[in-house]
Amino acid sequence: MKRARKSEVVRAPSIAYRRMTRNTASAELVCDGIPLAQLVERYGTPLYVYSSEMIRARMKAFARAFRSIPHTLCYSVKANSTLAILQLVERVGAGFDVVSGGELERVGRMKKTAARNVVFSCVGKTVPEMELALKSGILLFNIESASELGALAATSARLRKIAPVAVRVNPDVSAKTHPYISTGLQKHKFGVPIPEARELYAEAARQPYLKVSGVSVHIGSQISDVSSFADALTRVVDLVRDLRRLGHDIRYVDAGGGLGISYEGTQADFQEQILAYANAVLRPLKDLDVHLLLEPGRSIVGAAGVLLTRVIYKKTNNSKRFLIVDAGMNDLLRPALYSAHHEIVAVQRSSSAIEVADVVGPVCETGDFFARGRELPATREGDLLAILDAGAYGSALGSNYNTRGRPAEVLVDGKQARVIRKREMFHDQVRLERL
Repeated sequence: MKRARKSEVVRAPSIAYRRMTRNTASAELVCDGIPLAQLVERYGTPLYVYSSEMIRARMKAFARAFRSIPHTLCYSVKANSTLAILQLVERVGAGFDVVSGGELERVGRMKKTAARNVVFSCVGKTVPEMELALKSGILLFNIESASELGALAATSARLRKIAPVAVRVNPDVSAKTHPYISTGLQKHKFGVPIPEARELYAEAARQPYLKVSGVSVHIGSQISDVSSFADALTRVVDLVRDLRRLGHDIRYVDAGGGLGISYEGTQADFQEQILAYANAVLRPLKDLDVHLLLEPGRSIVGAAGVLLTRVIYKKTNNSKRFLIVDAGMNDLLRPALYSAHHEIVAVQRSSSAIEVADVVGPVCETGDFFARGRELPATREGDLLAILDAGAYGSALGSNYNTRGRPAEVLVDGKQARVIRKREMFHDQVRLERL
């Protein structure tokens, strides 16, 4: 076997190794000081664990970076919609970005008055969803087509409720990210070209129950090159100035979300990353006098979550080695969906030896894998592994494929850990079905 690399692949300061005894090299992975193996003993595997400390710290870092301009952080619910996570970010001052009526209902379940700071994005809003949003009194509708504008105008007039609107423009700017999560080019379904947007604003101004309030843009997700944000916002600022000259009262610029995180190796310094991002966003907005809306999701919760899984079998096909674990693609879809990389580390480490293996789940699909040909700690059947950076688009993308129950979720807060989502049982899956 090879020797392990010296670098620690952990997410400091919240998720780190701690020596198990003073006189040995043995170490255990902890989340905010609580041993993850201890949580497995109580709650089993697969298991999602989140750090409250890291989530709060990242929310506060956003607030500091954008303190020079009036702004609202509208946490992107689709990243992780578990109610306790929504409550945690709301208590640190977040509003919310929702993309469905169900997400809006989640926000309302968490706190009835939270809707006043909700931005509703989505390319396919239905009339019932519009009705719910109007009755909830949300902050802003992001409109994505002429047909949607017409449907919202009719719905708001029927309910006699004012709908504050922004048009989501498609600036034709590349996000330089995975094609499945890129949204800012004209070949994508999202938003409208800027020339068409001007026509939609004119039509919105003619509707008695629509209130033109802002301009919205979102170019994609998991973006590491912040120049893409600057390019998009530069085009948005030109549009805002044009719209104001035409008499529209543009109060909000929704810059969307999309800031990426480092999934491989050691993470980049978040303070430096957020400052670079803020500079890219704020520079074009200088002297524009607007209230900035931001929709962070992954950058808030991604690194704060881990998925714990147990090795149930080791298998060799000729020279090919497999670690078969009890988590599957239904628990964490990103590797199967995007060929996404997640670092995988030992929960309890007693040796520096490593082996090369595929980490795969029990789901009946060849695509059910978490890593292929990966250098990993030498592992025995029964050992625990931690899949890092699973706080965003982990549980939210979960399913019951192969009639597998979704994992329990645990939130660590200081010295306390509590279940925020119970492990899903068979009767939970079939309760809506009828013979």
